[in-house]
Amino acid sequence: MNHPMFRTVLLLTPVLCSAGCSEPTPDAPTPRSYPEGTILLVDDQPVLAADVDRFVEAIARIEPEFVLRDHRRKVLSNISIPLAAGAALDPSAREEAFAQAQSLLSALRETGEMPPDAPEPRVMSGTFKEVGLIPWAIASQMEPLTVSDLQETPGNWTFFKLTATTDPPGEFGGQSEVTILRYDVPYLPPEGVRDLVQDAVQGFKIEIVDPEWEPMVPPAFLYPTRGPR
Repeated sequence: MNHPMFRTVLLLTPVLCSAGCSEPTPDAPTPRSYPEGTILLVDDQPVLAADVDRFVEAIARIEPEFVLRDHRRKVLSNISIPLAAGAALDPSAREEAFAQAQSLLSALRETGEMPPDAPEPRVMSGTFKEVGLIPWAIASQMEPLTVSDLQETPGNWTFFKLTATTDPPGEFGGQSEVTILRYDVPYLPPEGVRDLVQDAVQGFKIEIVDPEWEPMVPPAFLYPTRGPR
C-alpha cells in the first residue's frame, strides 16, 4: 500500500505545476522593414520621399504661387501614388518590361539607332499637358538632342530623345514646350491603362509609414468612397 504522504505529493504535483509552470511565450512578430526613405505604401509598394521630391521643382514651375507642402501633395496625387498602384498590379510583367526597356535604351546609346524589333516611337510636342507630366519634368532638365534615362510612367517603362524646347534648362516655366521622340515598353495593357490605374488607386490600401507626410496625402486616397459599380 502506498504511504499517505506519497499520495499527497502526487496529488499536489499537477496543482503546483499549473500555478508555477508558464506556457511558452510566442515569438514577437518581426518588425516590418522598408527601403530607406519610404513614406507610404500602396498595396505594399513603397513610395520614397526622394521619388516625390524629384518632381517638386516641375510642379513649382507650373504653380509657383503655392508652397512646398502643396507641391508635394500634387506629386503624390498625380505621379507617385498612381505609379505605385500601377506597379503593384503586375510585378512580374513590370520586371520583364524593365529589362526589355533597359536593353533598348542601351542599344540606342551605344549605336545611335534602335534595334529592328523596337517599339514604334511617338513624336510628341507641347507642354506637360500634351507630352505628360513626367517626360516634361525630365525634359526640362535636359539639353536638346540628348536621351533621357529610363523613367516609369503609368503602366510603362519610358525613355525619349529630346529634339527641341522653347526654353533652355533652368528657364522653364509652366507653359514651356518640348518636342520628344518617346519610346514606351508597356507592362500593363495600353488600352484602358488610365482606368486600370485609377481603379487600382481606389481599390488598394494606402498605408502611411512616415507620419510627417500624412497631411500631404489627400484624404480621398486614404479614405476612398466606393460607390456602386
